[in-house]
Amino acid sequence: MGTVISHPRPLPLLAFALAPHTKALTMTRKPVRPRFFRYRCAVPSFALASVLSLVLTLLIGQATPAAAAPVKPVVNGPVFNDPLGTAAQQEAIFTQLIRLINATPAGEQIRGSMYEFDDLAVANALLAANSRGVAVKLVVDDSTYVNGNGDEYPNPAYQALKSGLGTDDSARSWVVVCDDKFEDADGVDDVSRGCLSVAPPKPAYAHNKFFLFSKIGPFDDGTSYSKVVFQTSSNLGDWYKVESFNDSVTFADSAVYNGYVTYHEMLRKGRSRAGGNNHAYFSTPTGSTYRAFFFPRGDSSYYNPATDTMVGVLNQLSCSYTGADGKKHQTDVRIVTHSFFGSRRQVADKLAQLRGRGCWIDILYAETDAAITSRLDAAGIQHRRCSIPNGPGIDVRPHNKEMLIDGAYDGDITPRVYTGSANMTGSSLRSADEAVVRIADASYHAKYLSTFYKIRAACGG
Repeated sequence: MGTVISHPRPLPLLAFALAPHTKALTMTRKPVRPRFFRYRCAVPSFALASVLSLVLTLLIGQATPAAAAPVKPVVNGPVFNDPLGTAAQQEAIFTQLIRLINATPAGEQIRGSMYEFDDLAVANALLAANSRGVAVKLVVDDSTYVNGNGDEYPNPAYQALKSGLGTDDSARSWVVVCDDKFEDADGVDDVSRGCLSVAPPKPAYAHNKFFLFSKIGPFDDGTSYSKVVFQTSSNLGDWYKVESFNDSVTFADSAVYNGYVTYHEMLRKGRSRAGGNNHAYFSTPTGSTYRAFFFPRGDSSYYNPATDTMVGVLNQLSCSYTGADGKKHQTDVRIVTHSFFGSRRQVADKLAQLRGRGCWIDILYAETDAAITSRLDAAGIQHRRCSIPNGPGIDVRPHNKEMLIDGAYDGDITPRVYTGSANMTGSSLRSADEAVVRIADASYHAKYLSTFYKIRAACGG
């Protein structure tokens, strides 16, 4: 509907030009038909054309404002949630992921692999990215829509992704399930496997929690980043916001990103192989701040310490070293994990050995067994089970998968963090699709150490 001007005669030229434009500041974006189309005006045609041109330019400029730059996520640093904090603190990792998705421009690519995907806000962000021309390629475990009893349940987030992206992994965008090539349609989970991991040994599953972004930005500060990795301990569901501690790390590194892309493609192809590939293990090159390790790492000897990646890390430690201050120090090892079971007894044995050599060891966990606690107790290792009552039916616990090292690693005293999706369990090493990142950086370690103390305090000191 046009603007109605109530003046009984033509306005002076300047006022006539500005009146419709002033009105447009409060109008909805509809075509403007000024009153002068209805009156004969003693205005030269060339002047009228100039005025029209000015008005249209101003109106069009207001109707199509420049798109705002995306909100910048944390890059080259960690983000932690706090299940005992505010809603924003509980959702911090999800917010970080959504900002990364929203910052991916048209023509770029997002890859992801997730154990449980139940969050509709993240799903909607991915669907919006797909709509603006981003290629979205997702691999999920059937835990996304199968409950603990093996029965399928409706998951709106997954159904939206399936409908919006499709399931053809030769297309630009898609979402696939690791075992969908071998499941039937009876509504019951009959197959237990990952994309690469298969039984034996049991259990076998796809436990990854990562996203990859070929490019994000540009942001208001003029920065943009290519080949970005987001690795987290959190699955995408409400439990991981309000009932568990989790961490995430986001960084730009070409070599590690390329390793993740290779692994993601291995997952896509592996899901079609009946025999899987329990020997898919590989890592990215060493010598830089970041390094990634990809699993499963199969072995006919389940407890073989020679093929246990974390034992290999611990083998490189010296428990006494000379610091930059010229003084003697002890090496500290701190672990916070959801599960530490006897199926990884070789890790407990190595930790006990290091404690005997003078290293300080401190461990927090949500679940364990006597095979582990007996070894830790015998070695005099400080450890604590963490479960915090926080309302009816709510027990907050660590879901992190972290090992922090502050000391001498093969002669290098740079503090280190190992984090990712893998628990201290045998299946996480031998029969699960998992990824772990090593970060050699003092600032990262300081932030992780601060969070470790925060979790320990919440768990009772």
